[in-house]
Order: sequence, then structure tokens, then C-alpha cells
Amino acid sequence: MEVKDGGSPVRRWRKKCRFSQRELGYLVKRTHTTIYKIENGILTNISEDLALDIADRLDVPWEDLFIAHEVVVAPKVSPVNGDKMPVPA
Repeated sequence: MEVKDGGSPVRRWRKKCRFSQRELGYLVKRTHTTIYKIENGILTNISEDLALDIADRLDVPWEDLFIAHEVVVAPKVSPVNGDKMPVPA
């Protein structure tokens, strides 16, 4: 997931909850350095798990802090004749 607005919403909500970077890092099982990098726009893409953990600990909808990227799956092409093969669901 992409961090919104260079991480400033994460910082704003963290301070509103009165957590230090170290405390929030502990709660989401990361270091305070990771929280620092998110808040300062150094770390701009993070895992979905981390994004959801941060939002949960700050008690804010994840959509207020992060932008989800949809995964696009290209259809498989047959190596024999180049026809598109059905992709199993």
C-alpha cells in the first residue's frame, strides 16, 4: 500500500493517540525507525499487513492513511499457439 501525503496523516493520528514512534512501532511489531521513515516520506510503500496494523492501532480507517493498489493479472498465453488460456478462479 502507498502511504498518503508523505506520511503526515500517520504522524497526525499517532500524536492524537499520544503514542511515540517507539510505542507505535512496538504495537505493530516494527522499529521506531520504520515509523519514522513512514512519517517522513522515506518509506512510501508498505505491506498491506503493516498498513492495516497501523490503522488498527491508531483506530482510524486505513483509507485515511493509505492508498491500496489493485493487482492486475494478465491472461496466460499458450506457449504452443499464442491463444489466451482460461485463468482458473
